[in-house]
This record gives sequence, structure tokens and C-alpha cells, in this order.
Amino acid sequence: SFLLFSFYLLKCKNLTPRIIGYILIFLLSSEISYFIIFNEQISFDVISSVVETNLTEAKGMFLSDGVKILGIAILLTLAISYGITKLYKNEGNFKWIPKLAIYLYLLTALMIANDVWPQINNIKMSMNESRSTIGKLIKSYFPAVIGDVAYFASTMILNDRYSNTSIIPDFNEVVTGKEDNGNNTIVIVMGESSLFSRYSIYGYPKLTSPELQKIFTQPKSCIVRNVHSSAPETRDSLAMTFSFSTPESDNNLFKNKSIIEMAKANGYKTWWIGSQELEGLFSSKYGFIARKSDVVRLTNGHDEHLIPMLTDALEDTSAPKKFIIVHLLGNHKPYHNYDAEDKYALPGAEEYDLTIHKTDRIVSSLFNDVEKHSKNYIFLYTSDHGEVVNKGHGLMKGKDQWYIPFLYKSTNDKFDCAFIEQFRNKDG
Repeated sequence: SFLLFSFYLLKCKNLTPRIIGYILIFLLSSEISYFIIFNEQISFDVISSVVETNLTEAKGMFLSDGVKILGIAILLTLAISYGITKLYKNEGNFKWIPKLAIYLYLLTALMIANDVWPQINNIKMSMNESRSTIGKLIKSYFPAVIGDVAYFASTMILNDRYSNTSIIPDFNEVVTGKEDNGNNTIVIVMGESSLFSRYSIYGYPKLTSPELQKIFTQPKSCIVRNVHSSAPETRDSLAMTFSFSTPESDNNLFKNKSIIEMAKANGYKTWWIGSQELEGLFSSKYGFIARKSDVVRLTNGHDEHLIPMLTDALEDTSAPKKFIIVHLLGNHKPYHNYDAEDKYALPGAEEYDLTIHKTDRIVSSLFNDVEKHSKNYIFLYTSDHGEVVNKGHGLMKGKDQWYIPFLYKSTNDKFDCAFIEQFRNKDG
């Protein structure tokens, strides 16, 4: 019925319905184009990430994959539109289409209502947990254009809740009290789109991480294996890493203190230092968490500028206890985050490996800065998610988008590698 209605609009004499028809055909062509490029449908994660992506990422993704998707979509739109106008020249032949389309939509609506009604109480409960439930429900029955537009709209409308920066008073119920952990400096470096198996420290044959190997093969260091991310895209992964948000619900994100707020409550001054903007095109979930920091500093896509920013934080004499999150641009598509030094070190290497080599240089410099300024620290490097190299992340398929590095070093024997291993489940 969607196709029939679109075809009918294209044959109308008035300009407005024809424009609507072209838009509908273009949206359908975009879905087909995405499937041609990635060999799968557009997922919930992809739509959510599009809503919350920042301008820098949006430009990069457009140049990487968007140009191809757009080009194919335009060609398909022109071909379909031309075919319709040439094959069916008599508008009178299409007068039956609106009635048939309405009949088909009504029939579909009745079938969906019959299927949904027994689940209505569960759906109401889900709506209390996640306000995008309706969009997800529509997409489950209309997996192409209608469902994607509905889910996109519901997600975009809900993003206003991420602009609230007021203090959350309550701890999660699993937090039983405060304790002085004996660490004056805690630095978490969060990578981006980083697949652990492309690091030579994890056995990759090309020397992509020589500096990290020097650091994390020393005493009191941990190269943790078999680690997976919470989600295959930034928005959900960071939310579940830095707050009590769960895959089923974001309620705890707004009800309970995040790790940043807990650190503040325990006497730490907090920093968020990042290469990625906190405001997405329509606001962002991890921006909601980051803005709770005492200090927020951003580099607009330049990882190398994070190093002097970290130095400033470490040299802040007003704060004897420091909790610092550093968020890299890292290895995100289109894999241009490298320079001549990386090409010289790895001649002939593919671009993704070059970005890993640059990340190695950045993270090692960040660590050296921490070690220079503090003798009592915890330093952790990991990534928000992995990457299906040359394809991306947030996809329906591809285990590599889940696998991440996890490198850890602590001067406090209480928080050694055995302590880290306590958090391992049977699957990682």
C-alpha cells in the first residue's frame, strides 16, 4: 500500500502531492541503498546514533558511507519515478489506488490491533520504562520507511530530557556507602570504535601499539582479554558504562547518580576532557552524563590536544583528589585520524591500523603525563565499542563491533589485576 500510494502521488497533476510522492520514493530508495551497502536493514541503534551524533561525526560518516547511500538513493528515485511516469501516462488508471491503499492500511491496522491488544498492559509498562516504545512497536510491524520514520521521530522528540543538568540526589541501591579508596588520581581514557584484535599488544602481527606494550607489560599492569562493550554504539555504551542505565531502560540514568556524580560525592574534583562534542544534532545521552563534571573541556576532534588539557587538570592545585574521563575520537570512520608519523611507522598499512597506531601514541602520552604528576593513581584505557573494520558499528550483525581493549594499571595493590577479574562473567 505504501508503494501504491507513492505511485499515485507521482501521477497527480498538482505539484504538492507529486513532491510528497518523490519524498516517499526517495525514503524507500534510501532504505534499499542502505541494504545494498551494508547487506542488512537499518537498525534501532543506527537510527538512535543518527539522532544523537555530533556534527564532526556526521560529516565523517557522510563522507565515508553517506555519499554512497545518497548517490544510490538518488539514482533509484530517478529510475523509479521515470519508470512510473513513462509506463503509466493516464492518470485515470490510478483512481482506484487511494481506495485500495486505505483498505490495505485499515486491514493491516486491524491485524496489528488484534495482535497488540493481548499485550497492551506490557506495552504500557514498557512505555513507562522507555518513551520510545511506540516508535519501536511501529518499526516492528513496519520495518522499512514508516517504522524508521516513526522511531526516528519518537527518539528525536525525547532528547530534550538530556539537557537537564540538575544534581541527582539518589545513589543506586547497590551503593552501600562511602570509602576512601586511597587513590588520589583516577583517569579513565575512553577510546572510540577500537577493535582489540588490531592492537599488537593483543597479538596483532603489525606493530600498531608499541608504546602501550612498553607500559602494560610492566608490573602492576593488566592486559585484560575477552572484554566486550555494553553496546555497539557510543550513546548506549557510555550510558551503561558511566551510569546505572540498562539495555531495557534509561530510568536509572535520570534517577541515580552517575559515576561522575558519585566521584564528586566522594570528594573528587571531576573533569570530562573530550575530542567529541557533547551536543549531538538533537542532543546526546552521554552529554547528559558528561555535563555533570566540574570541568568540561573539548578539542573539536583533535586527540593530540587532549594531552595539554590533561596536564592542566593534573596540575590543578585546588583538587587533591581528581577523577578524569578522557574521551577520544580514536578510530571512528572514516579512519582519517592519523598523520605522517603513523604512516612512516607502518608503511603500507591500511588506514584503520594507522588510527590504532595514533591512538597508541595518544594514550601512552596521556599515561606518561599521569605517571609524571602522580604516584598514587589508577589508569584505565578501554573503548566504547569495537568496529567491523571498513563497515562500521551499530549494525545488526558483526561480533567485532563488541570486542574492545581493556588495559589497566594501578599503584594501589588493593586494586590489582585480580580485583579486575572479579567482575568477569562466564562470557567475558
